[in-house]
Amino acid sequence: MKYTYILASEPDSGPEIGSDDWDDYAAAYIKWNEDAAKAGILNAGEPVHPPSTATTLRQVDGEIKLHDGPFAETKECIIGWYLVECDDLNVAIEWARKIPLVARGFGSIEVRPVVDMKDLTE
Repeated sequence: MKYTYILASEPDSGPEIGSDDWDDYAAAYIKWNEDAAKAGILNAGEPVHPPSTATTLRQVDGEIKLHDGPFAETKECIIGWYLVECDDLNVAIEWARKIPLVARGFGSIEVRPVVDMKDLTE
C-alpha cells in the first residue's frame, strides 16, 4: 500500500543551514533516503520552499481566486513530503519514525494512506 508522509515543522526550528549541525542533519536525511531506497519503499519525495512562496487557489463567489501564502494560519508549515510503499501502516510508521525531522524533535510527520483511484472507479 502507498503512503504519503507530510513533513511539517515550525519555521527555523531545525539547525541553521551551513552550520555543522546542519551538515549532520542533512547527512541523516541522505542516509534515510538511501536506506529507504535500498529497502524498496521509497517512490518519491522532495523538500518544499517556505509558505511565503506559496500560492493558494480558492473558489470565491463562483470564481477561482489566487492568494499569496499558505492556505491556513498555523505554527507548523509543510516542509516536504515522501511517497512510500509499505506492506501496512505499521511498517510505514516504523520508517517515518526514522526520518530526522521527527527523530531529532524538529517537527511532525503525518502518515496518510494514498487513495487508489482504481478503487473509486470500479
